[in-house]
Amino acid sequence: MTSLVYTVFHLASLQCSVRPEISPCTCETGKAWNHVELSCEKLESFNAVVDSLANKLNADTNIDLKITHSQLDDLEMRSFTDMNFNLYKLRMQWNSLKSLPEVPFRGLSNVTYLSIGDNDLDEIPKHALSHMPSLLTLDIGRCKIRSVQQEDFRGIQRVTNLILVSNIITRLDRGSFPKSLLILHLGRNQLESLNGSLHDLHNLESLFINANNITSLDDELPDGGQLRLLMAHNNRLERLPANMAGMHSLETVHIHCNQLRSFDRVLRNAVNLSEVMADNNELEYLAQDEFASCSKVETLQMGCNHIKSLNSSLLPILKLKNANFSFNDIEEFSMAELHGLRSLKTLQLSSNRIQRLLPDPRGVQELMLVNLDLDNNRIDSLNGALAGLGNLRILNLAGNRLEHLQVGDFDGMIRLDILDLTGNQLAELKPLEMTLLPSLKILKVAYNNITKLEQDFKGLPVLCQANLTNNQISAISSELVTNTRCKNHNVPGKLEIHLDDNPIMCDVGLNELCRLMAVQEARIRGRSQCFENDQEVCTVLPMLYNVNLPIMVTNLKLTGREVPKPMVRVIVPSLIKANNELLPPLIATLGNPVLISTDLVNPVISPLPPPLLLATTTPPPPMPLPVEADVEKNESTTANPVSTNSTQETTTTTSTTTTTTTKSSSQVAPIELITTTAPTTTTTSTTTPKPNETLPVIVELQDPNPPDTPVNQTDVGVAQDEASALVPPVVLDPLQQDLERERERERERELERDLDHEAVAKTEYETVEYIPNLVQPPVGSDALTPPPSKANALEEDSESVHSNSVHAEYPHAAQSLQIPEEPPEE
Repeated sequence: MTSLVYTVFHLASLQCSVRPEISPCTCETGKAWNHVELSCEKLESFNAVVDSLANKLNADTNIDLKITHSQLDDLEMRSFTDMNFNLYKLRMQWNSLKSLPEVPFRGLSNVTYLSIGDNDLDEIPKHALSHMPSLLTLDIGRCKIRSVQQEDFRGIQRVTNLILVSNIITRLDRGSFPKSLLILHLGRNQLESLNGSLHDLHNLESLFINANNITSLDDELPDGGQLRLLMAHNNRLERLPANMAGMHSLETVHIHCNQLRSFDRVLRNAVNLSEVMADNNELEYLAQDEFASCSKVETLQMGCNHIKSLNSSLLPILKLKNANFSFNDIEEFSMAELHGLRSLKTLQLSSNRIQRLLPDPRGVQELMLVNLDLDNNRIDSLNGALAGLGNLRILNLAGNRLEHLQVGDFDGMIRLDILDLTGNQLAELKPLEMTLLPSLKILKVAYNNITKLEQDFKGLPVLCQANLTNNQISAISSELVTNTRCKNHNVPGKLEIHLDDNPIMCDVGLNELCRLMAVQEARIRGRSQCFENDQEVCTVLPMLYNVNLPIMVTNLKLTGREVPKPMVRVIVPSLIKANNELLPPLIATLGNPVLISTDLVNPVISPLPPPLLLATTTPPPPMPLPVEADVEKNESTTANPVSTNSTQETTTTTSTTTTTTTKSSSQVAPIELITTTAPTTTTTSTTTPKPNETLPVIVELQDPNPPDTPVNQTDVGVAQDEASALVPPVVLDPLQQDLERERERERERELERDLDHEAVAKTEYETVEYIPNLVQPPVGSDALTPPPSKANALEEDSESVHSNSVHAEYPHAAQSLQIPEEPPEE
């Protein structure tokens, strides 16, 4: 068998391969044996076509000839019979033909297919057609035909397919069409009436009269039961013809985009009807037996009408799969309208006036409904009407008036993938916590009034996307996604929670929440107007809240003498204006520069005016008054956090820690003193700022051998007065080259014997005086110096000046100045 097929195709291809050159025409093997397809494009004359193909192929070969985009002005000079082959298909599109002469078509008695469409013909070439009595298919579409007269098709009485689409036909004469027609295409013309020209076409099976201006079909369609397809859409029909009630063979009826007010029950006996397209009409009423015998209908499109009730008209349509009743005037819908429709997959009830959903007392478990659209209605409560739809995968309830969800509204929806509640008035999603939706992957609750999220996703184990944009969410519990792990086709993924335009997007606590969600395979998405608009908020927050402040060290001169205790000057930026745009609110909440004494026995925290380094800053808010805290001589650590909602304290010792808080005045923030008894204790107080609060920079230094006498109040006051007159020192460069570090170490080793605290080692930063280092690595340690950190310039200086004379005296001193870099982890 395989060999026979190969032989047949080999012989067919041989018809093209062994022939002499037929250029500019081309030859291809046909789909059947002994069939050849010839194509001639862009030839300059019909004479060139004849000369190229004449006597080049066997006379018994069936030829399908296509001549397109050519200049055939000399068409009447030659004949197709001059080519000496058996022509059975002829296609002559896109040749700008205005008429067809009779001479070239003489003798074409074997032609069964003729296409002369896409030309400029203004009348039907009846003389040329008379020479093709065997013609079965005639295509004269997309021309400029104006009318069909009685004699036009007199010579082709065997034709079955007649295509006259997209002309400008305005008149049809009675008896002009051959009675042998099975398919007649008159679509896209300018007909206002069929003029009885189709009444006698009893064999007609498919009729296309769409996109005309026909107002009535009364007594126009042929009687009998042969018509199977009626395409009458985009006309001006006001009613359907009465004789349609006897068309039992109808399978497809497209009557959309007309002016129909009623079906008048003409379709009730169409037992073979499978598709009805009747949208965009003016239908107001459906009779209860409108589709009484239409049990085979699978698609019913009734959208954009004025239907107020289904009136149980769908119950006989047992094989209905897709039903669309969107954009109607339905005010109440009962699930009992769908009872017994076990094949129904999609039901669209969007943009109606539905206020109430009524449950079916018999239940909906037997329904196989997959997609249910109830969006843009007036539903204020679900009343459990949808519970039990176990095969439902997409439920659209957007644009309604839902204020509350009830426990049980979504019970039994074990296959639900997408739930859309966008544009309602929901204040919470609490009922979802007690509802199990094991397959839900996408939840859309944007444009509601939700204020908080607690354990609302508890019943959504595989949720992958939650759209909560444009709500009023100001609080999110860390337990929101405890039981949720995104899975798509059993492939693990990350849950994405979209929170654009919610109050929480301006909350600094979101920085910590982003990390907590990331640990639980979830991710908060969205942009906030409080931060840079072109970046995700969870990308911006870590960069903004990881504050790396430059630290400068200088000695104060009090009453003409230099204070032996160096002062650490910490720059805390205030609100900055750049290009007339305010930077993120984090910077706005930070305070002014503060001056922190390195005397740990009597620490002094003094406000400083904005340094010249921040010349572009706006005037700073009033600073709190200086506070002096007296601590016992053996106590080692002092911190002054601002009163905030969350403070994390970390102590690297096993000794007991006591905390006291004192208030100096109404303008002074509470000062928290953390005292430990161990001499080598380092305590870090990390504060999470909130909008409109002041973030202090906490610098802790320890001096295991404090001086005998504390700094008195007079010196402190003078220090404060003179601190404001200080010239802003140069900010230390945090990056040091290895070679320079080695030179500094050699220089510091020579100064190890000098124990005078006022003799500060000089570095390449000649304008800055360093605080004496209190950290000395173990003697003989070969550990490499860690790279400098931008978060603490003083720590980097401590590494650069690796050895000081003080180090040998204080081996148990604090490691470095501690500056909080990030909000604490709960």
